[in-house]
Amino acid sequence: MRIPELLLPAGDLESLQTALLYGANAVYLGAEGPNLRAGAAGFTGKDLSDAVTLAHAANARVYVCLNASPREQDMFSVRTGLEQAVAAKADGLIVADPGVARLALRHAPELPIHVSTQANTRNAEALAFWRDMGAVRANLARECSAGEIAALARARDDRLPGFELEVFAHGAQCMAVSGRCSLSAYMVDRAPGEAGRTACLGSCAHPCRYEYRVRAVVEERKREGANAWEVLERQRGDAGWSQIFAPQDLCLLWHAPWLARLGVDALKIEGRTRSSAYLAVVADAWRFALDSIAAADFRPREALAELRHAATRALTAGLFGPDARREIPGLDRSAPRKPPMLRVLSAARADGSAWNVELKGALDTSRPKGLTLILPGLARPVLPPGGFRLEQGPDSALPGLPVDHAHPGMRLVLFAEHPGLRPGVFAR
Repeated sequence: MRIPELLLPAGDLESLQTALLYGANAVYLGAEGPNLRAGAAGFTGKDLSDAVTLAHAANARVYVCLNASPREQDMFSVRTGLEQAVAAKADGLIVADPGVARLALRHAPELPIHVSTQANTRNAEALAFWRDMGAVRANLARECSAGEIAALARARDDRLPGFELEVFAHGAQCMAVSGRCSLSAYMVDRAPGEAGRTACLGSCAHPCRYEYRVRAVVEERKREGANAWEVLERQRGDAGWSQIFAPQDLCLLWHAPWLARLGVDALKIEGRTRSSAYLAVVADAWRFALDSIAAADFRPREALAELRHAATRALTAGLFGPDARREIPGLDRSAPRKPPMLRVLSAARADGSAWNVELKGALDTSRPKGLTLILPGLARPVLPPGGFRLEQGPDSALPGLPVDHAHPGMRLVLFAEHPGLRPGVFAR
């Protein structure tokens, strides 16, 4: 068994810092050039170099995403992205398009090529093709079942030794085949000449997660007196709105030991457009799970108890398991979610007694449950009421004024002493 690399998203600098603090072995991010999260801030120029330097200082690798399906007019920006990735000394490229891979071999031969899940790799011949094209790793199609992944791992070991396999392990699923969907291009307005909000260019509007009003049940035709197809959907309240297309989110945490024994090299967590607060919770839970496997003391229920605070949708094993709609066991979604309320920005005093913080949610400092620190390693110490206080920061009009009720976006000073407090730590 080898413990897979934990590959975390970094949509912006704050998410990058969060991923590194909470246990990333590697991060993936967007730079100049088409990638599948056009809505994420990404990194360009010197920012990309600074991001790589920051990650390397934390002993983590950086993979630059050029994983869209670019049009001819996009290829210039692909070359720019390749040049920036080389200049920044990134550790690899994530690509899906053969043309981008070919350009990478010419203009960035020193950067290892990782094949994106968008390439829909589902058979050993495809793995061999990408190896022949210079790739060193492939992220298998999200549509692969457990049996298919096992067969591909055996084929890799027999025929392609050294070639790495990556599996998408947690995050949003797609109603299409790994994002090959044009639905939002027809549903979202665009200017003349624009490509539209297409998934293959990284600007999906996620119409599968919209709520729709079901006006009728359609019976396509009758076959021997029975319905050939019908729409059955539980409706929410009296409004009649429904998410009839929406897939649940994926979570393969229960299967992490099996994937490690199989020889999977990396587990990828989705979320370049999600908040840093979400990432902190998910990253910490997965880091804890993988570390417990390494210690031969796998404790999935403890990780799942933490993941419920980030789970806004039901979690399933997706097409990996026998029933794509069945929720994974051990996740109590009936219990209240407790999302992170604040993030530590920097020390306000050298002695560690005061910290500059940014509020991520509304916080009543007198609440009886106090303030729980979200420390790496699934440590959750509690600062009781009276064990901390918030004040207006020095940049406010009334510095030093106590704050009883804080709101999202406020920057305040947290007075608290705990050895785990440091920049980047979240609390709820």
